[in-house]
Order: sequence, then structure tokens, then C-alpha cells
Amino acid sequence: MSTADLSKATRELFVRSLVNQVYMQTPFVEDLQRRNQITYSGGTDVKRLIDTGEIDDIMQEYTANTALQDQKKTTLAKPSFTMKLAQLPLRYDVDEQLQNIEAGNEEQLLDLASHLSSKGQRATKLWLNKKMFNAGSTTGESDGGTKFQSLISALDHDSTYGTLARSLSGGTNDYWQSADPAGLVESITTSSQDTAANLTISNLRKWINETDIAHYMESVDDLYIMMCPTLFNKLRAEMEGKMQYSAPKGDKASQGFNKMELDGHTIVSEPYLQTTSTMKTWLFILNMRHWELRIHTSRNFKVTDFKWQGEQSNGFDFYLARILIAGNLVNWKPNGNLWLSNVS
Repeated sequence: MSTADLSKATRELFVRSLVNQVYMQTPFVEDLQRRNQITYSGGTDVKRLIDTGEIDDIMQEYTANTALQDQKKTTLAKPSFTMKLAQLPLRYDVDEQLQNIEAGNEEQLLDLASHLSSKGQRATKLWLNKKMFNAGSTTGESDGGTKFQSLISALDHDSTYGTLARSLSGGTNDYWQSADPAGLVESITTSSQDTAANLTISNLRKWINETDIAHYMESVDDLYIMMCPTLFNKLRAEMEGKMQYSAPKGDKASQGFNKMELDGHTIVSEPYLQTTSTMKTWLFILNMRHWELRIHTSRNFKVTDFKWQGEQSNGFDFYLARILIAGNLVNWKPNGNLWLSNVS
């Protein structure tokens, strides 16, 4: 019997399972979820009262013959965040319906409709993660724009956020600026976010303990330090050099770790930051207590039914569904966070 006859008479072995080649971790979104800081609610926009400062500076010391001063100080503000809209179309055509979705088990190696729906949910989560990092841009999305706002929107100095203007030159709303890596300052007049910095344990402690971050921190486990895998590996090498390992048992030694903490603060590797040369130099020190992902109850990753488009006048023979989302990323205390854009 010829080889040609053998190939025609024998069916290939097809393993009925799917290998995902595009999976990417999303630690920031997952940590918000773990902390129950993904909030589902309605409303036209999100507002909250914030207290912007103390009033100890109007205290007066006096003697019996001194006139008592009469002063007052405004300390309340009301930032406002609008809901942003986004949708992901899910579509399959008549050929996919006839030849796969409504075919028998023998013909169908993978249900394309179910696969498309689950892939769409995953895509929405990945999209959200990218939006959290401003899709790699150093210019944050504006309050009045159509796009979800990001970590950059909240932490970039000298830009309006939550409808509250921030100005380095004029000292406008300094309480609403993110921390300055140069140190603890009451009035941020120059931004050093893009100043070249070297990632070391010593510098991390400086950025945390000598700035507004420590000043406004309530608990050590509030802090979440994020960087790309390249910077993470550099810091891990320094950490390893300072660790002492127990003597191995038998003839097998074990070394290395995948999770790090510094003085009780969590350090994570964010794979998405590795995807561009710009983001590979970014480092975030976040006070997670004050971050919130707001999602509208009626657009909370809702998947509409697949609807046949051929019933419309001049329609086409395909089926369409959409994943709908409305919300925004909100930070209520930028001054307890830090973004550095030139770390190596």
C-alpha cells in the first residue's frame, strides 16, 4: 500500500483543547478586585467631598492687650468624575453559524460562539488594564474626553484632574498633586517625575519615607509598588544579594523567589509595562486605599444577545452582540501616590 493511500485513509489526531497564546497578567485590576474596590453604581457622574488641609496656620498667640484676630479658611473641595462609555463588538457570520455553531459534535472542534463570548470578556479585562496605564501615553486623558482616565491622569503633575486644576507655577491645588520624588514639600513648584533615577532599595525607601507618600500612609500594606519585569528583576537581584538562605537538605539547593515586599510594601511585576520602551522606565508607588474603579450597574461588562442582522432593511447575514461598559478609574488622594517616568 502506498504512502498516498495511507494518508487518505488515516485521519489526523486533533487534540480537542485550546492553548492560549496571548494570556497576560493584569495585577493592578486584580488587586482592585481583591480589595473590593471595583464599585458598581449608577448616577451621571461621581463626586465626593474632600478635606484639603488643616487650619492650624490660623492659630494666634497673643497677650491680654492684643486684639484677637478673626479668620476662616476654606478646606473643602468636590472633585467630579464623569462616566466613560466603551463597547466591544462580537460577531459571527452565516458560514460560522452553519458550519460550526449549529454543527454536530463530530464536526465542531470548538464552539466559536462560546469561544467568542469568553474571549470578549477576557479582552475587556485586558483593555481595562491598558487603560489604567493610559495605553502607554505620558499625556493623561482629560476629564471631558471620551476615554477612561488612568494612573497617569491622576498622578501627572500640572494637569487638571477631577475638574480641579493643578498648577506647578502658581501653586494651585497643591494638595491634589501627586507626591514629588524630591521630598516632602507643601508647595510643588517643579515636577521631577521625568528626572533620571536609579532603581535601588535605598531610592525606593527615599521615595516612600521622605515624601508625601509616608506622610499620608495609614498602613504599610496600603502601598503597591509596580514596575516592568526588567526593573523587577533588577530589584530582585539586589534583594537576593541581601538575603541569607538556609543550608540545602540533601544534594538539592533551592534559590529564588517571585514575590517581594520591602518594609511590608508589596512589589509587583506588571507585564504590560514591558511592551514599550517608554513604559519600561515607569515606576508607580500607589496607595491602594484611595483608588476605585467605578462601573455603572447597567453597563457592568454586560453582554447583549447575539442578534441576526439580516432582519434589518438591507441588512447582512451575520449575528452581532456587544459587551458594554461604563465607568472610570478614580483616585481620591493623589498626593499619597507617586509616578516616576524615567527609572532604570
